[in-house]
Amino acid sequence: MTTATLGRRAAWAAVYGERYIGSLVFLCLAGFRLHRLLHAGGAERAELAAAPITKIIGEVVWVQLYVYFGLLLLVGRRVQSPPRKVSDVFIPLGTTFFYLAYYTIPWFPGWLKQSVCPAGWRTACVITGEGLTLIGLWLSIWAAVYLGRSFGVLIEVRKVVVAGAYRWMRHPMYSGYVCFLAGFALANFSPAVWLLVPLHVALLLYRARLEESRLAEESPEYRAYCQRTGFIFPKFHPGRDGF
Repeated sequence: MTTATLGRRAAWAAVYGERYIGSLVFLCLAGFRLHRLLHAGGAERAELAAAPITKIIGEVVWVQLYVYFGLLLLVGRRVQSPPRKVSDVFIPLGTTFFYLAYYTIPWFPGWLKQSVCPAGWRTACVITGEGLTLIGLWLSIWAAVYLGRSFGVLIEVRKVVVAGAYRWMRHPMYSGYVCFLAGFALANFSPAVWLLVPLHVALLLYRARLEESRLAEESPEYRAYCQRTGFIFPKFHPGRDGF
């Protein structure tokens, strides 16, 4: 299914759906997280009160990120080439909304939900993990600011951005996501999270490779850009191939 080619009408319908429906979804997600933060009750309020300040800050940053993504989709640059394959639509959507899988963790067996972190390490793991999640979120925001109106969810061709963090790596936003997920796994330290996070990271990297393949087909300049930049880690030596 994912290798099937999209028709012209379906491709452009996906583009306009991304612009209008996608922007609405992100703005609604921002509203949902903000409402949960401001009007938490019962167990949620107690959990937030006991949470490290970094977790509260992280929730606020998520709200900002969702609002920004929603607005960027709404005013995004004209798509030069729409999605070609079913995978250009469903792989990005699956990756973007994979985080919903984490809401299934309460349904996991008890032994999968419990932290297996040694008691003496828990405080250090939580502090380090929450710190990594904040770093990851801010890196994603930095990348999104430079990406600007070239931001998109689906695999399509817009103007390529090479400023800011994009000078050294091709996917700094994904680098931020990976950093966030590593921090999330460290702070929670449960088998359930360890099952889901590697799947999420694998999807992110696969999506990034699909994007690169498409851009390289369309642009010789992008192929040259790939030679002098890293994949998700910075590449400061143009003569070397970075990951």
